[in-house]
Amino acid sequence: MPSVIAVLEERERLALVRAEELRAELERVQVAVAAAEEAARRAVIAREELVDALAETAVEEVPARTAVPAARNAGGKADVVGWREGLEADVLPKDYARIVSLVQEDAARGGDGVRARGLREGLGWQASDAREQAARWRAKRLVERGWLTEVRAGLFRPRPGWPA
Repeated sequence: MPSVIAVLEERERLALVRAEELRAELERVQVAVAAAEEAARRAVIAREELVDALAETAVEEVPARTAVPAARNAGGKADVVGWREGLEADVLPKDYARIVSLVQEDAARGGDGVRARGLREGLGWQASDAREQAARWRAKRLVERGWLTEVRAGLFRPRPGWPA
């Protein structure tokens, strides 16, 4: 007849083995959940970008007081005009012009810069990672074209010399 201590030690060993099995199963489930969430996030981004692209190609907006229209490229995406002396933000597609305005308003109030979340909120877009990514992408495009600067990763400020 086994001793009580031996029985308890065996129970402890079995419980530890079961706990390790469950930890391994939990890891597999967490990896699967992360993969599913990433797939969902990418699907949302793709859907929102498609909707944006279709909306941009459906309505051609040409600012009335400028000689430089917001051109379109073959992919249907808005072509962001590079900044140069004398251009105002109204030559940009609507969302891009609003981003420039949001960043300039922040600087005028003495802010340190605007992040994608603030841009998304300022644009009136619903809260989602995909919409923040879309705002960040647009802001980075404005940086590439000289309208904004990125002082630190993801922190957008007006271009050097603003206001002129």
